[in-house]
Amino acid sequence: MRPEAHAAAFLWDAITFARNVGVAVGTTSLETYLEGGPIAWATERQIELVGEALNNLRRVAPEIAERIPDVHKIIATRNVLVHGYTEVNSTIVWQAATQAIPALIPILEAALAEVAPLC
Repeated sequence: MRPEAHAAAFLWDAITFARNVGVAVGTTSLETYLEGGPIAWATERQIELVGEALNNLRRVAPEIAERIPDVHKIIATRNVLVHGYTEVNSTIVWQAATQAIPALIPILEAALAEVAPLC
């Protein structure tokens, strides 16, 4: 498979998981989110997957990954969620889910639109 095809697949995955973050967190208030439970668990998992997809993208197409703002922070957040569960700040996760991830989706869609014709 060509690198562009891998890049497109990882961008598609990142978009899908980012959209899932919105489904998981919905209109949940910070106060409700901080109570934990299924909403927080689902949100964190989808953010982990966004980070994993972008980490894979960075591995196969670093030039594309570098054009995504804060890609290193997104991947670092994934690493904290996966490996540093005692360090997770739920307020930061909620802010990412309700602000940063929705802003990321159009950027990922634009990157996919650039890469997809090359596949």
